Amino acid sequence: MPAVTSQTIRLVSGLVLFAFAATHFLNHAVGLFSLEAMDEVQEWRLIVTRSWPGMIVLAAALLVHAALAVTKTIQRGTWRLPAWELIQLATGFAIPALLLPHVVDTHVAHALFGVQDGYLYALALLWPNAAWVQTALLLLVWTHGCVGLHRWLKVRSCYRLALPLLIILAVAVPMAALMGFVVSGRAVAALLSDPAMAERMREVTHWPSELDAKWLGLLKMSAWIAVAALLVAGATIIVFRHVALLAAPKVAIAFPGGTTVQAPIGPTLLDSIRSNDLSDRSECGGRARCGLCRVRIEKGAETLSAPGRAERAVLASLAAPENVRLACQIRPTAPLTVTPLVGGGDMPTLVAAPGDGPGERRTVCLVDVRVRAFAIIAGDRLASDLAFIMNEIFGAIGAAVDANAGRIDRFLGDGVLAVFGEQQEPDQACRDALQAVSAMDLAMDRVNEKIAAEIGRPVELAIGAHVSDTVVGRLSLGRMTQVAVLGLGTEQPARMAQLADARGWQLVVSDDVATRAGWGDLTGMVRETLAGAEGGGAQDVIGVSRARDISVVTGAAQSASG
Repeated sequence: MPAVTSQTIRLVSGLVLFAFAATHFLNHAVGLFSLEAMDEVQEWRLIVTRSWPGMIVLAAALLVHAALAVTKTIQRGTWRLPAWELIQLATGFAIPALLLPHVVDTHVAHALFGVQDGYLYALALLWPNAAWVQTALLLLVWTHGCVGLHRWLKVRSCYRLALPLLIILAVAVPMAALMGFVVSGRAVAALLSDPAMAERMREVTHWPSELDAKWLGLLKMSAWIAVAALLVAGATIIVFRHVALLAAPKVAIAFPGGTTVQAPIGPTLLDSIRSNDLSDRSECGGRARCGLCRVRIEKGAETLSAPGRAERAVLASLAAPENVRLACQIRPTAPLTVTPLVGGGDMPTLVAAPGDGPGERRTVCLVDVRVRAFAIIAGDRLASDLAFIMNEIFGAIGAAVDANAGRIDRFLGDGVLAVFGEQQEPDQACRDALQAVSAMDLAMDRVNEKIAAEIGRPVELAIGAHVSDTVVGRLSLGRMTQVAVLGLGTEQPARMAQLADARGWQLVVSDDVATRAGWGDLTGMVRETLAGAEGGGAQDVIGVSRARDISVVTGAAQSASG
C-alpha cells in the first residue's frame, strides 16, 4: 500500500471528486431521454451523496483537495511550468468561483429553506440565462479531472492499452452531459411558459421566497468574496516567498559542460533546473512517478536527505544505482555536482545535443547486448508471443541503460547497441557502461521469473563492451532523422559479444574499458586476444562470467571477478 502522504491524500480526494462529477454529468446525459428519467437517476445518486457519510466524504475531499492544492502552489519554487501544469492550475482556481454559487443555490437552499433542488428546480433556475455558467463549470471540472488522471496513469503500461477507449469516454461524457442539459433545459423552459405550470412548479419545488432569495444572494456574494480573498492572500504569499527566495542563501549546482547555477535553499532541484530554463522531461509534475528527472549525484550526495518511500520505489523499479536521485524530490542545502540522466541531452545551455550538427567526433563506450539462443526462443512461436517476450527482455535492458546515462542507439534483431559517454568523459562513460551491464544481469532474474517457464529455458545474454573514437551524427533516412554512432569501432563490441557467446561468458570487455573504469587489480582475470578486424589490430579483452560480479564504485578503484 502507498504511504499516507499529502500526495496520496490529494490523489484520493481528487478521485472521489472526479467520481462524483462523472456520475453527475452522466445524470445530465439522461436528459436526452426525459426529465423524469433524470430525476429518477438522481434519486439513486442522492441516496449516497445526501447521506451523512456521503456528505462528510465529499466535503472532506473538496476541502482537503483545495487546501493541498493551494499549499503546493504556494510552495512552488518556480513558475516556469509545462503547459499541462498551467492548465491544471488555471482550471483548479477557476472552479470554486463557479462551483460555490451553484452549491448555495442547490444544496444550501435545500438544507436551509427546504427547497426540493431536483432537476426541475435547477433547470428552471439555470436555463437559459445562467446556462453558460453551468457549461463553463462542467468543462472546467472535466478538463481538470481528465488532465490529472492522464498524468497519474500515464506512467502505467496498462494505461496505454486502454487509452483509445478512455479518449472516447473523455469526449463523449461531457458532450452527452451538455446535450442532455440543453434538451432538458429547453423542455423545462417550454413547460414554464405556461403561467399556471410555472406557479405549480414553484409550489412543488418550494421555490425560495423573496426573503430566502436575498439570503441566498448574500451567501453567494460571501462565497465569491471568500474565494477572491483566498486568491489574493495566496498570490501575496507567493510574491513574498519568491522575494524571500531571491534574498535567501544560495548553493552552487554544477552540471556537465562547466555550467554552474546558483540555487536558493528550499526549492527542489527540479525547480532550480526549470528556473534556469534548463530543459527537463519530467511528466508527473514533481510527484515522484515518472522517474524522468533522474540525476546522478557526482559530488555532495552525503548532504542530501534520504529518499522517501515514493522515490525509493521509482528508483528500485529502474534498477538505479545508489548515487542516482530524483530531482523533484531532493532539496539542495549544499553544493552539488549532478549529471541529468534523461533530459541532459536536451539542455542547450549546458552542452550541445549530439548530432545537432553534421557530426561530432567523441570517445564513447559502446555496449553490444545479444540474446543467446535467439533462434530457439523464436522458433515457431506466435508473433504476439515473441513480441511480448522480446519486449520484456528489451524493457529490462533499456531500463538499465537509461538509468546509467546511456542511450539505445539501435536494435539489432536479437539485441541492442547502447552508447555511453555522449555527455560524459570517457572514464565516466566506461563506469556507467559497467554499472548498466551489471544492472542488466540482475534485471534478467526478474524477467526470467516471468518468461523462463514459457520458453522452457532462462534467457541469457552475451555482452561486449568497447571504448572507441566514433562519430556521433544525425542521419536523415527519408523524412525520418536519427542520432547514431558511426565508425569502424562500432563493430568491435559485436565481435566481443560473439566471443562471450562462444566461450560461455556473459561479458567481454576490452582492456581499455577496464583501465578507464578504474579496475585496480586485473590479476586472475580471464584474458584473451581478439583477432583484428578490418581496419584494426588485435584487441586484448577480459572475459567475465557474470556481469553482476562487477563491483563499480564511482570515482574510486573498481574490481571484478569472473
